Amino acid sequence: MMRKVKSIAAIICCALSLTSLAACGSGKSEGPTTVEFMSMQAIGSPRLKAIQSLSKKFEQQNPNIKIKVITGTNTNENDIKVRLAGHNPPDMWSTHGWSRDRYGNFLEPLQNRPWAKQMKPLGDDIFKDSKGNFYALPVDIQISGIMFNKTVLDKVGLDYRTITSWEAFDDALAKVKEAGFTPLLASPKDGGIDGDIADYILPGVYSDKEKKDLKAGKFDSKVYEKMTSKVKKWVDAGYFNVDYTSASPDDLARAMASDSAAFYMRANSYGQLISSFNPNAKLGMMPVPAETSEKPYFSKGEDLAFGVSKTSKHKEDALKFLDFMAEPANMKELVDVSLNDSALKNVDSALGQFEDSFKYWVSDKRADTVPFFDRTYMPSGMYSNFSKSTDGIIAGQLSPSAAAEQVKTSFYGLYGQKKS
Repeated sequence: MMRKVKSIAAIICCALSLTSLAACGSGKSEGPTTVEFMSMQAIGSPRLKAIQSLSKKFEQQNPNIKIKVITGTNTNENDIKVRLAGHNPPDMWSTHGWSRDRYGNFLEPLQNRPWAKQMKPLGDDIFKDSKGNFYALPVDIQISGIMFNKTVLDKVGLDYRTITSWEAFDDALAKVKEAGFTPLLASPKDGGIDGDIADYILPGVYSDKEKKDLKAGKFDSKVYEKMTSKVKKWVDAGYFNVDYTSASPDDLARAMASDSAAFYMRANSYGQLISSFNPNAKLGMMPVPAETSEKPYFSKGEDLAFGVSKTSKHKEDALKFLDFMAEPANMKELVDVSLNDSALKNVDSALGQFEDSFKYWVSDKRADTVPFFDRTYMPSGMYSNFSKSTDGIIAGQLSPSAAAEQVKTSFYGLYGQKKS
């Protein structure tokens, strides 16, 4: 009997041993690989929905890979900084305009991917470094200026093609107000709204020499004050929406959608939100007048783009998903919700109602395109200071000179961090 019990025990022990060895020898845990993707897109936004749709389609074709899409927050920029500082980056993330200049050291170079040759030359100066390397798959190229409501302009008798100087723009604002419409929209509820007002105007305020001075760490408050004084002039004339302090981004979109406001300094992609309130709203885009040149300009930059961490444990799977998104049919899903020029030659642009004005200004070269001011000439983190200074002026809390001095202090503080 004892011999039989020992025999059974030996068999069980052997079986357990073999199971253990098999588990140790497999080298892989059961279940699919999970690729963490920090999308930085707001919950419910058209872009997030498109990304989630493509993720599910990819997972169906690649059951061994799971794409964990993380939605955006109000602290996107700080979130990724913390992850990078902790040497714990996500496998992929949306580079929100900084794939080369801020994240180039953290991202996998992509110039050898099968879709790389399809990138449009228009984006070379914003995506590629001096060696031709680039670090993100770009969906579109953001060409931003002043969005306008064509219905309002028609009612007032204004032709957007004739508004090419600040004098003409100020005259247009006066006519819009006189006709009972809101000339300009702004709100402190989203820092990007006031930040864009400054970021769009500044390229045409600074001369080439003054821009070089900024890059070298020299800030002249008097130059910046040209922009803040312009905003103060609009405030004093009553051109901004009367509900400035309480208006939400949705409120501003409704104002454009209901044909009650004329101008909004925001990217074309916000046309999606406006159209969600009124699909029949007629919108267009026009360049920003320049003080240093006779030719108006649009600000140009990286918009929706995705990179892969060079230290990712799932790099090959992440790159596979990136290549999947780059396929023309899939990329079109993302371009369709951006209302910008597509970044790849084999993908049609989807400018929608901005098509006519885009062709008139950009395609026919009646306006220049310049890189986004904060990304090119300012130390990292300055954009939020643009927003605060502009808000201070519109809210009546800062004078133009005080706002400029505030930005100057921030400039030297951040520039010092950059050099340390």
